[in-house]
Amino acid sequence: MFQFIRTATPKHAAAVPAAMQFAVEVTGYLNKTYALNLRQGIKLFGNSQVYWEFEIDSLDKVAILNGKLAKDREYLAMLDRAKDLWVEGSMEDDVIAFT
Repeated sequence: MFQFIRTATPKHAAAVPAAMQFAVEVTGYLNKTYALNLRQGIKLFGNSQVYWEFEIDSLDKVAILNGKLAKDREYLAMLDRAKDLWVEGSMEDDVIAFT
């Protein structure tokens, strides 16, 4: 089993509400379209960071999903609309393997 975690940092405190609104919107879309059981959240203390996470049973499935997302016009449009919410270079992806 693998857990995929993405984090991104809003540009400033005033961007946090819009960042969370985007997080909820994109999570809903991805869950409906790709049945991911994706969850979103926000770090409560220290620097604000938005989190997304889901579990998947194969790294091959992650690669297949990435291929689909790269061609998903609606998803890409959502990302483009939200591009100014984030600190440039702050997005980070992690994959954790559970034994």
